[in-house]
Amino acid sequence: MIGVVVCDDHGIVRSGIRRILAGTDDIRVLGAASTGAELLALVAEHRPDVAVVDIRLADGSGLDLLGPVARIRPDTRVVMLSMYGARGYVEKARALGARGYVTKECLEDELIGAVRRVMEDPDFVSFRPVGQRSSGARRGATDALSAREVEVLALLASGMTNAEIADQLFLSSRTVESHRGALQRKLGVRSRAELARVARDVGLTA
Repeated sequence: MIGVVVCDDHGIVRSGIRRILAGTDDIRVLGAASTGAELLALVAEHRPDVAVVDIRLADGSGLDLLGPVARIRPDTRVVMLSMYGARGYVEKARALGARGYVTKECLEDELIGAVRRVMEDPDFVSFRPVGQRSSGARRGATDALSAREVEVLALLASGMTNAEIADQLFLSSRTVESHRGALQRKLGVRSRAELARVARDVGLTA
């Protein structure tokens, strides 16, 4: 039996993940957390085989939990869960010690498969579907972005101002503006509207 803990700050998502995993014969959900602190307490208490952790939490980044989880329970394999499938996010998660990466667009069977495979497969496990609307060129361009740049791109496309993005990501407005300039250069666009169009094309926004 594979023991799993789940961490996501959205109650509906936590419940959905628990329902999906509870429907299997070989996976047992040991607990669910809404914050990083709660997750670390669950890992210490239950010593799970796998932790499914959202990459963005209300109290910080799920990526920042990879080190603490490894110190508490080195054998716990962490599968990151994210809205974003760009390569910058995936590679950063892998570099920091995640064993798997699943986007929230993936099918239920893929989440279950990721949990099972990280227990058996020494290689990194990733399920990140390409949006139907994304062109190869657009997808290739966004795959070259860093995890932070993808985050800023998605928030810009959602209509947030530089100041709002700065508050959400704990950055200065000047840093956000610098990221915006880098995004425009890398993606070959000149305006916020064009950035939003790219974000839609690659599936970062609806």
